[in-house]
Amino acid sequence: MDEAMVLELTQLSARRRDYELRRGEQVTGSLRFPPGRRSGALAEAEATGSFTIVGSRGRVEARGGPDGAATLATVERGGGGAAVIHLADGPALRWRRAGRRNRWAIDDGGASLLQFSAAHGLLRSSVRITLHRELSEPVAVLLCLVGGFLSLRSLQADIDGAAAVGGIVATGAG
Repeated sequence: MDEAMVLELTQLSARRRDYELRRGEQVTGSLRFPPGRRSGALAEAEATGSFTIVGSRGRVEARGGPDGAATLATVERGGGGAAVIHLADGPALRWRRAGRRNRWAIDDGGASLLQFSAAHGLLRSSVRITLHRELSEPVAVLLCLVGGFLSLRSLQADIDGAAAVGGIVATGAG
């Protein structure tokens, strides 16, 4: 992939949490959250094949292969919102906040590999992903989809928290 390449992970419909990963006009992958679930998603890309992303408290796993048993990546949460991403047969990377609001980055030894900027509009959400260094297509797509999952999960938690506070204020319960 070229340096400073921009990809978009965009929600297709206001009714469903299905996202397409696009590089310009080309669809390079997808991320689908089953209805009612925030802790898991189905991901697919030509470069990686199909895999699932499942999050639990403090950990996220991307698993693929014919039977879903192969671990492609794990994310282990640390303090301060940072995490370590372990790629199968790859170096450990760092997931961290990269500024205020909904911005994150994946770093490799202090240098930013990818940056994520999530936004929630009136009806749809999206993640803008900027690749800063050349990566193989499968690794870049895997990191885009895993990072997109982490970004959207965090964005949804922020939206849910704001809605809960709004509900408390509106009812006068707070």
